Amino acid sequence: MYAQQLSPARAWWKALLAGTVAATLLASPLIAPKSAFAANGTPNYEVKLNLDPSLVLDSSHNLVSAVRSEFSTGTSTKKYKLQYMDTATQSLQGQGWSDRIRKRDDQSTHEIQFKKRYEVQNGDINAALTQAAGEGLDSASGFNFQVDWGYSKQTLSIAYEKDVTISGSSGSGLNMPSEATSRTVSNSNAPAKFKNWTSTGWGTTQLNSSVIYGPVTFNRYAGTFDGLDLDVEVWTVINAAGTGNEYWVEASFKTDSFSEASSERTALINLLRSKGWLVEQDVLRTSQIIERYAPTPDTTAPSAPTNVTAVASSGTQVNLSWTASTDNVGVSGYDVYRDGTLVGSTTTNSFGNTGLTASTAYSYTVKAKDASNNVSAASSPVSVTTLAAGTGGTLIYNVDGSTGAYFEAETYTSKNGTFALAACTACSNGQNMETANGSGNASTNLIAYNLQVTNGGSFYIHLLGNGPDGSSDSFYVAIDSGSDTQVSTTSNSTWAWKKTSGTISIPTGAHTLYIKVREDGAKVDKVYLSKSSTLPTGLGGTSLTPSYQ
Repeated sequence: MYAQQLSPARAWWKALLAGTVAATLLASPLIAPKSAFAANGTPNYEVKLNLDPSLVLDSSHNLVSAVRSEFSTGTSTKKYKLQYMDTATQSLQGQGWSDRIRKRDDQSTHEIQFKKRYEVQNGDINAALTQAAGEGLDSASGFNFQVDWGYSKQTLSIAYEKDVTISGSSGSGLNMPSEATSRTVSNSNAPAKFKNWTSTGWGTTQLNSSVIYGPVTFNRYAGTFDGLDLDVEVWTVINAAGTGNEYWVEASFKTDSFSEASSERTALINLLRSKGWLVEQDVLRTSQIIERYAPTPDTTAPSAPTNVTAVASSGTQVNLSWTASTDNVGVSGYDVYRDGTLVGSTTTNSFGNTGLTASTAYSYTVKAKDASNNVSAASSPVSVTTLAAGTGGTLIYNVDGSTGAYFEAETYTSKNGTFALAACTACSNGQNMETANGSGNASTNLIAYNLQVTNGGSFYIHLLGNGPDGSSDSFYVAIDSGSDTQVSTTSNSTWAWKKTSGTISIPTGAHTLYIKVREDGAKVDKVYLSKSSTLPTGLGGTSLTPSYQ
């Protein structure tokens, strides 16, 4: 710890401290952790003292030469940017937790940190460690223990830290992830103690609706004090009034020894005080950042769901789908009501309501909601009558190969992934199926149609489709487990019929037709199976009415 030779001034402080440590420490008694608490974590100590920015910073907000000389920092710094994640109601703060994502400009990874804080009362560190151990944060928890020792306050900080690579934000520089990415990264790397803090899944629930507080930047100077490594950080933060920036300057050092932390803290206080640089109060940095960077509360409700359709698939089940709602931040889910009573919720734009009575009429409405619990107006109601007892089942199209068959893309047997129903005034039934542009090119995103084919043979698969641009203008089609075959669409947002370049064998019997995403953003309105290569015109012929088995 003391590899460097002390300067005369520092040697004088050391001599002075030998007789005055007890007098110069704050009035609160300081109780070092005792080894008797075997299950308790063992902390190190970080002394943190604040300097007056008006005296230690120049007009460019860099350290003045007198401070740099005193602590041998030089002029170069490491640059950092960080942001915290918490809910709009700051539920993590309310439980003493913080979730921080931090980036250093010369490193490619981000550091994610989950920290639980306990206030040290009357200098009794043992009591704080025992309280933490009683809550599951003990020496076996995998967390790091540290006592943050300021001018008048001690805090036990228990942290879990991990370096992570964040796609789109890695590499040199200070790129920070978006809110959605930050939620995902936080949830993926959160320790189990945090996730299940007050109840099973508590932390996950909080992070799912968390927002960004920040970002905040600071520069770190590396220096020394009495042979200890000492950092001086210059933080740029929004002022309390929100009208501009202010600057925080903090000098800090770490040690594993309680006695060394105590004596060297006093030495640093006396030195800073003698220079006139000391701010004789603590800055509760995390709390102030959370307070000052709190986002404006979201009070805007999503739009009401539209184009709700309800199809009875049997005497006991109704399948609903609708056009996705929009929101200024993002839709988090939908609530489905039957005859005015909530019957279920979903995060997609479809829902299956089971346990119904045969030959019975029902009325459904759907409401959208966001992460701030803003709820939309109800959709227009849609009525449906369940099938008679003993009828219904899986949707299936009876295709006669001698005549060909049309069917609506939105009337499918099943779907997987990102395909969604959307309103379309130019479409044959006022609706189409599509995936959002940018949602990802993956053939696992698909729509399936069960077929019962008579007069089978070699068919062209025609799609009435639409693509917004040259990178969003094609699908794959396949029969059963056969090879994927490309079908292109237009690339100028106009609707037109396109077909496979060759025929696909569909023998007589039961089969499944798949329409798969090749390029996200493409849309499909109608499907035509025909042994003829002649493209339909307009909206094509009348669509089949499916049966149920």
